[in-house]
Amino acid sequence: MDREPLENKILEVIKMRGDEGIVQSELWSILNINGREGAKAVSKLVKAGLIRKVPIVVKGRRTYRLVFIGKQFNGVKLSIKLNPVASIPCFLCRDLERCGLGGYFNPLSCNKLTMFLHE
Repeated sequence: MDREPLENKILEVIKMRGDEGIVQSELWSILNINGREGAKAVSKLVKAGLIRKVPIVVKGRRTYRLVFIGKQFNGVKLSIKLNPVASIPCFLCRDLERCGLGGYFNPLSCNKLTMFLHE
């Protein structure tokens, strides 16, 4: 999905602010845009799942802190693998065909599989 130039600028500023994000009004003044124009672009970025709006109070007024989501879920940073199935050690193991419950090569006692599951 292609974003508008304003949306890209907003996203870059929010990314540069890191985990703490930026207050909406500060963003508007940095980019020299009005609140209506900015709110429309921010709404698109929120819907796209790129940023989140955190309600806050500044000088007695309710507003939002804009935070880049990136690779986060519920505030926890995630490591996203493009092909997670290919990274399972079993598929690269030379003993895969001989592996099975009760045998010498057993998934329950495999160190590589155990380490993979604990990552």
